[in-house]
Amino acid sequence: MARVLLIEDDVAQRMIASFALKKAGHEVREAPDGEQGLAAARAAPPELVVCDVMMPGLSGYEVVAAMRADPVLVNVPVILLTAMSDRQHMRQGMTAGADDYLTKPYRPNELCEAIQAVLARREAQQKAFIDSMSGVVENALEHQKETLGRQYESRLQREINARWARSVAPGADVRYEHAFVLLADLLRSAAGAAEAELAERLKHAQQSALDTFYLFGANHVLPYGSKVIAVFGGDAHLGTPVELRAVRAAVALAKSAGRERAISLGLHAGPISLVAVNDGLHGDHGQAPVPGDTMNMVSALEETAAGSGWRIAASAVVAAALQERAAFGRRSVTARGEPAIEVIGLGA
Repeated sequence: MARVLLIEDDVAQRMIASFALKKAGHEVREAPDGEQGLAAARAAPPELVVCDVMMPGLSGYEVVAAMRADPVLVNVPVILLTAMSDRQHMRQGMTAGADDYLTKPYRPNELCEAIQAVLARREAQQKAFIDSMSGVVENALEHQKETLGRQYESRLQREINARWARSVAPGADVRYEHAFVLLADLLRSAAGAAEAELAERLKHAQQSALDTFYLFGANHVLPYGSKVIAVFGGDAHLGTPVELRAVRAAVALAKSAGRERAISLGLHAGPISLVAVNDGLHGDHGQAPVPGDTMNMVSALEETAAGSGWRIAASAVVAAALQERAAFGRRSVTARGEPAIEVIGLGA
């Protein structure tokens, strides 16, 4: 039931209409003229107004016009009551903004039915508006999500490109006194495949590894036969500790391979040098790791992972650096006789 404001200057008519509305379950307030009715509506906005047309002071048309100019009352439905049945007066009421029009004399049940119809129509209009706006909002949010996603991807790509440009400038040799080095065998499960199939798998696997390693902040990613080397240096501006970036990259690459693909990764930390390989005649540029203890160790760890059925084998140096940041599993020794620890995931 609704909160109804009844504006009627005729005492008898007001009493009859008020009785009928209260009997129908509505909460009714009364006003004897347009000025007092408008003031009552502004003081406590009703859910519906029933207003006589011919009244001293403000007419019903003027009450409706004032309500439609008031941002608080603009959407409150109005039913006009009048003894005039002329079509011109009906049009005048509707033009002013009335929602329905009853001519006097009317039966009390006619008034109650008109109120019920107007409220049902207004509720349907509001629901349709809300439904349409929900679609607009959802579309706007989806568009905003796509826009933000593109902006993020673009910013990330610019950062990767800038870091890559800084790290692998043509003609530059690079030396890290302490870096985390990942060696990944991406095609261990492709042995015996045809050459064309092997080439396609290698291309796909190396591209996936490149994306993963650069996403986690690798300074260099170098092909190493069918394997890939990633070097993570101590870039302080990246915020995340270098050892955590390296293990996250290893875990992400292992997960992305899926259970059906057998890959193995070795992770070690130590000094490493990269030398520039430049072809001045043909304009080719590249880098290659210098053989040494770090490369020998990371190769041994990767082979231990492959032979043990692990995905990631880390050295004791890496395990000590990671501590609770990674979850460790079984232990073994490499062919060099040095400890190898299985990395099974990230820490809690």
